[in-house]
Amino acid sequence: MSGASAGSGASTASAASKAPDLSPEAPSSAESGVAQLNSWQHMWRRLRRDRASMTAIAFIALVAVLAAAAPLLSQITGHGLSEQFRDTGMTPDGLPVSPSSTFLMGTDQLGRDVFIRLAYGAQVSLLVGVVASLIAAVIGVTVGMLAGYFGGWLDAVLSRLTDFVMCIPFLLCALALVSVFGASVALCLFVVVFFSWAVTGRVIRAQVRALKQREFVEASRSLGASTLSIIFKDILPNLTESIIVYTTQMIPSAIVFEATLSFLGMGIVPPQPSWGGMLADAANNSTYMIAPWLVFAPGSMLLFTTLSFNILGDGLRDALDPKAGRRLFSRTRGRGRPSAGRQGADHG
Repeated sequence: MSGASAGSGASTASAASKAPDLSPEAPSSAESGVAQLNSWQHMWRRLRRDRASMTAIAFIALVAVLAAAAPLLSQITGHGLSEQFRDTGMTPDGLPVSPSSTFLMGTDQLGRDVFIRLAYGAQVSLLVGVVASLIAAVIGVTVGMLAGYFGGWLDAVLSRLTDFVMCIPFLLCALALVSVFGASVALCLFVVVFFSWAVTGRVIRAQVRALKQREFVEASRSLGASTLSIIFKDILPNLTESIIVYTTQMIPSAIVFEATLSFLGMGIVPPQPSWGGMLADAANNSTYMIAPWLVFAPGSMLLFTTLSFNILGDGLRDALDPKAGRRLFSRTRGRGRPSAGRQGADHG
C-alpha cells in the first residue's frame, strides 16, 4: 500500500509538472509586445474600413503637403508672400481680380496672391494646432497621472489648479496678455496650450485612478516594482489609446483658437498670413461683398481641416475600441447564417 501510494504520488507530481500552468500572472514582456503589435494591426484594419476617416486622412495629408510646399509654390508661380501685383492683380477700378490661370484663387484687396497666402497660412495653422496639442497633451497626461496615482494632497492641489484653468475666460486672458506682451506666434502657442491641457488632465486622472486598482498593478507592487516602473510600464501603456484620441481631437480646437486670436488681432502678426487673419482682412475692408473668394478660400480650408481632424479622432476612437470589432463581427454574422449559439438556442 505504501509503495502504491508512493508510486501514485510520484506519478501525480510528474503529471503536475508536465501540466500547463494556468495560474493568473502578468504576461511576459515579449507576449505583451506581441499583443500590443496585434492590437495596432487590428486598429489599422478597422480604420481602413472607415471611408470617412480615410478621406479625412487624405485631406489632412493634402493640407500638410500644401504647407510644406508653400516656398516651392511661391517660386514656381513667381508670386511672393507679400508681393503686390498692382497691374495684373488689380482691376482698373482698384478691385481684386477673380480666380484665373495666373491667380488660382484670385487676389486680395492689396493685389496679393490668395493661393500663396493660403499655403503659408496652412503652415501657421498646422504648427500651432499640432505643436500646441502635443505640448498640452504632455502637460495634461503628466498632471493627470500624478494626481490620479498619488492622490491625497497632490491630487487636491492639481485638481484645483485644473478647475482654476477651466474657469478663466479665454478671450479676456488672451486680450490681457497681448496688451502686455504684444501679439506673436510664441504667445499664441502659450495661450492655446494653457487652455487646452486641463480637459486631458482631468480625463487621464480618472483613468489612472481606475487603473491603479487593477490586479496587474497590485501584482507589480507586491513584487517590489518601483513607482516609476509601475507608471511607465503598467499604467502608461494602457493610456496610449486614450492619449492618441484626445490629442487628435485637441488639434482642431487649437486651430480654431489660433484662427480666433488672429481674427481679433491677437494672434499672428501681419504680414505673416493666417487663415483667421485673412478672414479678418476681408471683413475689415468689406471686400468680401465683391470678392467672395476672400472669405471662401480661408473659411473652407479652416472648416474642412478642423472637420477632418474631428472625423479622424472619432475614427481612431472607434478603431481603438476593442468592442468595436466584436460589434462589427456580430453584425456581419447577423446578415448571414446564424451562429452556433443561435442555432443551439433555436434547437433547444
